[in-house]
Amino acid sequence: MESGRTVQLFLIRHGLTQWNAERRYLGHSDLPVSSGSLEEYIQLKTFLHEYSTANVYSSDLLRCRETAAFLFPHQPVTYDARIRELHFGEWEGRTYEDLKHSSMYSSWLDNWESTGPPGGETGISFQERVSSFLEELLEGELDSAVIVTHGGVIRQIVSSFLNTPEFWHISAPFGKAVILKAEERKEGWTCISLSEEPIAGKKPM
Repeated sequence: MESGRTVQLFLIRHGLTQWNAERRYLGHSDLPVSSGSLEEYIQLKTFLHEYSTANVYSSDLLRCRETAAFLFPHQPVTYDARIRELHFGEWEGRTYEDLKHSSMYSSWLDNWESTGPPGGETGISFQERVSSFLEELLEGELDSAVIVTHGGVIRQIVSSFLNTPEFWHISAPFGKAVILKAEERKEGWTCISLSEEPIAGKKPM
């Protein structure tokens, strides 16, 4: 079969926040990145310099806006609320230790797609809004895009191309880009390569 159009996505997780460091649930709460955390992104910034013509998209939350501004200080950025993290509702700012004795929390861990935290969002709702963004992006004529977003969104985008249920096993590291190259085929878009940059120990050019 003749191959179709390809697109390359650079998926970048925002810089570390205080709640990330404290392992607290952080969804729609609008925290900034921690002081000095963007220093971890200097090598990535150098790597991305050659992709300065790529369209840049970002979650509209502050931690992503700050990360995008650091990486692409001279480029326009399109902000989109559809690529926010899952909304954890009343569990925002709480830890596993805070919640582990709650039966509601245990039920959510077992079935997070169809249930949601109190006042929060179900996994299905989260998947649908991320898919809406992705479908719109792929309908365009671009061949590459940078997406500055959250760990859950990166996992959702990658899992949608891999057609795998292994959501929680997909890597979404700080300070790196998950680079996904996909090809449009008769059966839909399919991942043809997946990597991370910068590679540990590799010196920037």
